[in-house]
Amino acid sequence: MERDEDQLAALESVWYEVIDAVMSGRGAQVPCPECQADGLRVEEQGDRITVTCPTCGRSVEFQNTSA
Repeated sequence: MERDEDQLAALESVWYEVIDAVMSGRGAQVPCPECQADGLRVEEQGDRITVTCPTCGRSVEFQNTSA
């Protein structure tokens, strides 16, 4: 179980790198942290941003605190 938690923490850390890239305007240049496919889709709705990989379907949603 501890190994699963370590893997989840590592994956969350990689997604934080994607969020950082999106916030600095480089979201489309970053590959999916799970399947390594190019072309992450970034959608903004108000202060919410969703980043989705069209290849594997994984996504992360976060609030844009700079809006």
